[in-house]
Amino acid sequence: MQLDSVTELCNLTRIVDQNESGTRLEKFVCQNFRSVIISKKLCRDCFKRGEIFVNGKPAESSRLLHEGDIIDLQIDKLALKKDKLEMPVAIILEDEYLAVICKNAGVSIRNLQEALSFVLDGGSGLVKEGKEYTCINQTQRAVNGLIIVSKTREIKTKLMTLLKSGSIRQSYRVLCHGKFPLDDETFFHNHTPPFALQNVTFTRSTSGKEKYITTLDIILNNSSAISSAGIQEYFIQVHHPIVGSNSRSKELKSCKDKSLMMALLEVTFSHPITSEEIKVTINEPKKFEKVRQRELKFFEQKKNETIKELQRYGIEITDQLDSEIIPTAYITGEKEFFKLRFFVSKDTMVPRPSTEYLVREIIDLYLNKLDSGFWKDRGNDDDNMFSILDCGTGSGCILISVLHCILSQKVQTISPHVFGLGLDINSSALEIARKNAERHLKLFVSDNNNYDFQKGDFTSLHNYGLVHNKHFDILVCNPPYLDIARSLPNDDVRNFEPPEALFAEESGYKFYRLLYESLEHSYIKKLDILKEDSLIILEVGNKMAEKVKKIFTGWECIKAIRDHQGFERCLIFIRNSSK
Repeated sequence: MQLDSVTELCNLTRIVDQNESGTRLEKFVCQNFRSVIISKKLCRDCFKRGEIFVNGKPAESSRLLHEGDIIDLQIDKLALKKDKLEMPVAIILEDEYLAVICKNAGVSIRNLQEALSFVLDGGSGLVKEGKEYTCINQTQRAVNGLIIVSKTREIKTKLMTLLKSGSIRQSYRVLCHGKFPLDDETFFHNHTPPFALQNVTFTRSTSGKEKYITTLDIILNNSSAISSAGIQEYFIQVHHPIVGSNSRSKELKSCKDKSLMMALLEVTFSHPITSEEIKVTINEPKKFEKVRQRELKFFEQKKNETIKELQRYGIEITDQLDSEIIPTAYITGEKEFFKLRFFVSKDTMVPRPSTEYLVREIIDLYLNKLDSGFWKDRGNDDDNMFSILDCGTGSGCILISVLHCILSQKVQTISPHVFGLGLDINSSALEIARKNAERHLKLFVSDNNNYDFQKGDFTSLHNYGLVHNKHFDILVCNPPYLDIARSLPNDDVRNFEPPEALFAEESGYKFYRLLYESLEHSYIKKLDILKEDSLIILEVGNKMAEKVKKIFTGWECIKAIRDHQGFERCLIFIRNSSK
């Protein structure tokens, strides 16, 4: 390898030991020089430049090593630094005084500053005498955009003066939530923006109350111009946050993309030496149009689904359909759950797909017992029964779905009597549950001896005589678990559901604790609500599983079922034999 007089080398040496004999040279280098060779790409570049030697001679990456081989790395430090920086920038304009470059999202100004010597003035990596590279305008790491760079201290001073006086015009493009009220004089009187707005367009979306996202350009061209972070703060304050996933933005309902939908697309200023007007413009990132098209697609799909659902019930479709946020189930009075259609009302929650995990688990437990011959020769005593206690039954969707699946099967083997009791404190919800039972179970039940729905508080089972000495096999509960201290956004459809079915104190854990305490009282008093080997099946909120497991001291969590997002959604407990 030929080196010029200014090349500074990074010299590293290592001898191959007996255990490493037979290893390929590339693998050996990556494993033993990790502090310098941080990636396979970097390693391959070093081989291409002839910087890796075996026993004093340049070697190929595929060479097999032998015990005692001496491995030398003689790496050009500047080349190494350049490889690590990966130069995620493009030069748009450059002369001897300044440059305008485009940085990608994900590149911080600090890292960009380090990379400038590899990008400007031929990109040698060395800062020539008299040169001093400085980024004049600055943006956040997550923002794509144009950066003005001065090449000397004198030019830096001149450009900074222009920036502070508002003589550098910067144009950002953002995607924000909602339909930004550009023509609302009252809105702007109360929320005067510290920048100019133009080129506003709207795209339909499934997110938010207004079902829109807005594309607009922001012009910073005055002495009080704020930073890119300040722009985000303004849009949060006016309740139209920019689309993104950091603390000053908000994700779209249909997409958890990590990108921030904000880019600096244009800069205009007078050249500090020639006084010529410089105007540099780039196209918006492709991700902007992808997001708009995706949101529009999801909106149209949701709209068509809603239209079909309403038409099915003969409900007139109004012009306000696009902006309506009332859950369709509350308009039609029905919701599909576990392939059955359930009546719902303002007194019941709308059944969720996530709750179907509980139904599947109960059915699987029953079928496994049946297949094992558990009920064979059990006679007509309590042991020849499979019973379920549904705490907080609401519309009855959990209990009725289980009973419908079990009772509708033509079982060839001996099967037990199946019974389910649904409890709820809301009398109106119980009426809905009874209607649903009549709708789905009347074909399989002649005298209603397979189910019952009664008014009862599951937090006081030890004081509720109806469940004493019943020896239920399963207790299932989907309690309220949204933290009452965290209010829902105004555009959240859950605002239409009964709050007593959604919210709980103690960060959402109150009803888990009360249920546990009631069961403990019942065991102390030997009320026999459950059998010795009965199971408790609970739905839990995102990231709540571990604390719920701790609440149920004396119970072993024998299974945790994850939902499609990977969160533990359903927990199954059995009482420890020692208790």
